[in-house]
Amino acid sequence: MYKKDDIVLVRSIGGDAIPKIHVKLIEQKIVKPQKGKTMDWPGYIGWKCILTKPEEADILRKEWSIPFRFPDHIETFVLEENIIEKVRTSNNAYKRKNQKTKIQQQKKRR
Repeated sequence: MYKKDDIVLVRSIGGDAIPKIHVKLIEQKIVKPQKGKTMDWPGYIGWKCILTKPEEADILRKEWSIPFRFPDHIETFVLEENIIEKVRTSNNAYKRKNQKTKIQQQKKRR
């Protein structure tokens, strides 16, 4: 459903009081369910990602004491179940789409 380089809106696993943030998905991590000695561990799907908006990092740092600081300390991990919606696809897909429309416009002019 989601791909590398997608920009998505996510909610915090810590609760609804923490504001939603925009992140860029970097690498998907899939962990299968495992049997333990005393309990069975559920599997999960998550994404290594980075924050995309400096103002969101500032709010999380100042109001919630979450140690994000642009541009160096913006990496985090998000479970796929905490992704609310896809805001936009990767820039490469956007560029390809625009390139196709430019070519189509040039053909129409001829």
